[in-house]
Amino acid sequence: MLPDMASPEKWRSFLHQCLAHRVDVDEFKDLSKLMRVRSPVSEAELIDLLLEIRGASSITWDPLLPVYVDGLCKAGQVKSSSALVGLLKHSSVRNRDENRKLSTLMTDIKVIQDVSFCVSTGSIPRTVNEAAELYSATVEWVFAVSLWHNSLDPSQQDGGLMGSPDAVSLIEALGVLLVALSGAAKGLEMLSTDSPRNALKIVKQKLGQALSAYIPLSVDAFVRQRLDQFQKQFNLSGEQSSKSMDHYIDGMNVNALQFEASVMNGPVINTRAGLYIYLNSMLVGRPLVDDSMLINYLTNRYEGHQEILVEEIITAAFDVLSNGVHRNESNRTMFLFRSFLVNKLPAFFATMTVASMVPINVEMCVSQALSRLDPNAFPSFSQMFSMQGSSILSDARQEFLFACASHRLIAESSIERLLGENPMQTLPVGGPYQKDDLVSQINNHPERADQLIGEIESMEGNAGAIVGAITEVMFNLCNARETIALKNICNALSRRPQALDVMLLFRTTKQVLQPLCALLDSWRWDEEQSENQPVYDEFGGILLLVLAFKYRYDLSASDLGISNNDSFLLKLLDRGSSSQKLNELTEKQNMDLSAWIGALFIAEGISEETMSSCSPQEFYLLVATLFDQSLGACESERMDFETLKGGLEYLLEPFLLPSLVLALTWLGNHIWESENDPTIPLKTLYSLIKPTSISGEAQTIHQTVLSITARPLEERLKDVRTRHQSRSDIKPILDAIDPYLSFRRVGACHRTELDTWAATAVGGLTGSIRSTFQSLVLWSANSEMNMAPQSYSHRQVLAGIRILGAARILEALLDELKHQSESGSVDLALDIAATMICAPMPESFAVDQNTCHPIDPVKESLPRCSILTLRDALTLQHENVPKISEKDHLRAEIIVRLSRRVRLLSTPPSQVSNIDVSNIIQNMDLGVDGQGRMDLEPSAVDGQPSIGDEDPDNINQMLDNAAAAAVAGMDGGVSGVGQDMGLDHGTAGMDAIDDVLNAADMAVGNPEFLDLDMEGMF
Repeated sequence: MLPDMASPEKWRSFLHQCLAHRVDVDEFKDLSKLMRVRSPVSEAELIDLLLEIRGASSITWDPLLPVYVDGLCKAGQVKSSSALVGLLKHSSVRNRDENRKLSTLMTDIKVIQDVSFCVSTGSIPRTVNEAAELYSATVEWVFAVSLWHNSLDPSQQDGGLMGSPDAVSLIEALGVLLVALSGAAKGLEMLSTDSPRNALKIVKQKLGQALSAYIPLSVDAFVRQRLDQFQKQFNLSGEQSSKSMDHYIDGMNVNALQFEASVMNGPVINTRAGLYIYLNSMLVGRPLVDDSMLINYLTNRYEGHQEILVEEIITAAFDVLSNGVHRNESNRTMFLFRSFLVNKLPAFFATMTVASMVPINVEMCVSQALSRLDPNAFPSFSQMFSMQGSSILSDARQEFLFACASHRLIAESSIERLLGENPMQTLPVGGPYQKDDLVSQINNHPERADQLIGEIESMEGNAGAIVGAITEVMFNLCNARETIALKNICNALSRRPQALDVMLLFRTTKQVLQPLCALLDSWRWDEEQSENQPVYDEFGGILLLVLAFKYRYDLSASDLGISNNDSFLLKLLDRGSSSQKLNELTEKQNMDLSAWIGALFIAEGISEETMSSCSPQEFYLLVATLFDQSLGACESERMDFETLKGGLEYLLEPFLLPSLVLALTWLGNHIWESENDPTIPLKTLYSLIKPTSISGEAQTIHQTVLSITARPLEERLKDVRTRHQSRSDIKPILDAIDPYLSFRRVGACHRTELDTWAATAVGGLTGSIRSTFQSLVLWSANSEMNMAPQSYSHRQVLAGIRILGAARILEALLDELKHQSESGSVDLALDIAATMICAPMPESFAVDQNTCHPIDPVKESLPRCSILTLRDALTLQHENVPKISEKDHLRAEIIVRLSRRVRLLSTPPSQVSNIDVSNIIQNMDLGVDGQGRMDLEPSAVDGQPSIGDEDPDNINQMLDNAAAAAVAGMDGGVSGVGQDMGLDHGTAGMDAIDDVLNAADMAVGNPEFLDLDMEGMF
């Protein structure tokens, strides 16, 4: 049959539709067979068309694409060697000079890994010729990578190619494929045959050249050793390699690579302390919970052992909670630990069970985890009244089990067995909340939002759905500019700081705040509107929530999602609490300032005219200058204090109260900086902190303002009191702000805590970190015993990094690893050290997030880290390994092994299944009570033809039906897709379980989630 001239266009449309509808790979194979009958194409053309879609897409990494390539290969429609050739043709490795917008390395690596798997399992090659084709395609890849390296400036080669995690992973994937081919029967047969055929001789010659170029590159000792033996065994010397290859090898740091290759890895041990440290780091201050990052870390750590993962994260979460009790952590910290256990984990596990290709027995995992805990930490009911800390643990255990039952992870009838006693509560009626239901409730009854925000702090496992609904409603309100309803939600959140903590268990700060920041930056101001006070009220309410997040967690512009350098918020946060001189103001600003001074101190109130001529953005940028001018007038006796006090009391009205955040900050700085008598500023400060009268509505806003400003005010006032020890007007202010000092959550330690660490160990703070490290190693060595967790606070590590610097803390860790190596516990210690290095920290969190959620540098500026991290310090040490090895061979070996472990744990999503699980459960409309099935065949009742004699142009309808049926059939009996399609049963038989799980993927619509090859995902 001659190819249809319209075939490429039909195939292009078909492939685009399959990717857009997230069609399951088995269905894709069946549909592609059908398409090939209608519109024949060559295998090279088919691969070209599929990979062209990657080039046209704006998505960096679509996990479904390599799955489709693998599916075509396994279905026999495309040879694996042809897939590799086509892949290289479209790869950014070869097309690096064409200004590609997106790197293709993620897809390239996955396809190569899939081919390696087929070779290692014996599926291919089936003939000598096929082996030769695979060798030839792989060799071309090696040559392309070496040419890429040669195109770099020699001084940048190590930092360019070898400094890229994706490039290193690509090199390793090619090495694994070569090793697999060298062990395949037909691969060995091809190399052993003394065939006169020129084609085979050329392949062997090129293979020798490729091995000579590749072997110095490999950082994997096994791959390097195996290929070296392989090269010698078959005399593949590569003596005829080109000058470019010689230049390539000469450019490498051969000594470094040789030393790396000589270092052998020990057994990889996942210690109990490792995950315990990681969870501590996530929850020690601002909750650093990004689901994609967490899944990536756990996937790397447990390499597909999902039930072990579930068991150990439950154990670690209880260990963290128990440690908090024994360390007498604050109530707000204990609340966060408890909410992570009860609200986060059950929802997280529910998502995993949907995404997993193999069933997960969560109930067994829960039982195993609880059996590992210290039984003394959970007293009986009669003992609870005299053991308050243990009561917290017992309550949390019970709440966790009920939340798991609510999410249908364990049977309700099993709770009593797992508790070992009768439960003190019952399962909430109606099961877990559904996000979409809550969104609908809020849209129909806006007051419902306030009720739900109050429930965010409850321990019933519903917080995730509530947070999802609230953030979605806020996003919609921002887009619609419905600022009245939005202000009410923001006010409700601002007065509940613990609710903000829980929100960050399920959403990143950027997800919550970016829409709000964009709205404030683009706020439209209509000078002719009838009332301006409500506009100030709405603007201030929304701004106050942003400021509460900013100051509670010390967020950067990247954390807030601000990308515009001309942003109002950026100006406000940068200089809003600094006053300006009058000659620095514009004419408009001078007019606005005069109008506000007149309204506050001369007229009888703030008029509509004053507000109509000055937008909220303009007013907030003038607040500090307004205070500066007002206090200056009073201090120079041009205004008496009562007039000053009376005028500033207008700022205690709800619609202006958020401006006090800037005013009080300026006032504290002014008192601290001033060499003059601070009496008037102190009296002014006290009158604003302890007003004689304030309305009920304003009181809650005022408390939020004090929470935001209390800590910097305290620091300033204590300094002033040191300089003016005889003053008696500072203590009342300190007493007034004392209840609000615990607002900030940044992982900082208290002075007494720091003094304790510095004083209780030889070597000060670094010595105390080494002592803690030793205790964690000892505990991990006995982790199977029902022991209480080792006392630990990640504040200690953060304090070391922030005070002494990451380089000194890494040196202490390396010293301790060397000590542990000499005592025989280095394998345990390496996991603990690597986890400390990989643990998230606020300063670098936005940078780490960019690995999982790459931003468009054209639209947003790349996030930056303000300090040197432990990972950065390790990278610097790793670069100096050749020099270090000359003086201290053991230390150099430890650096290499530690670097490998860190790289394994922090491998970016290009090499593992990257699942954004934050929205899956809430956003899936699965129709769990339905009996839908994957019915691709339109019903004859509807008067439409069956797929056996369908309209050739009806492919879109087929795909729409497939996607819709997938969503509808999640919990019902799913019939065989091949039978429904009327295809040959021998080639189209489907596994019902795969259909169910893959349907879940299709329902999400999130490209990051859609890796259908989920073996080893968790």
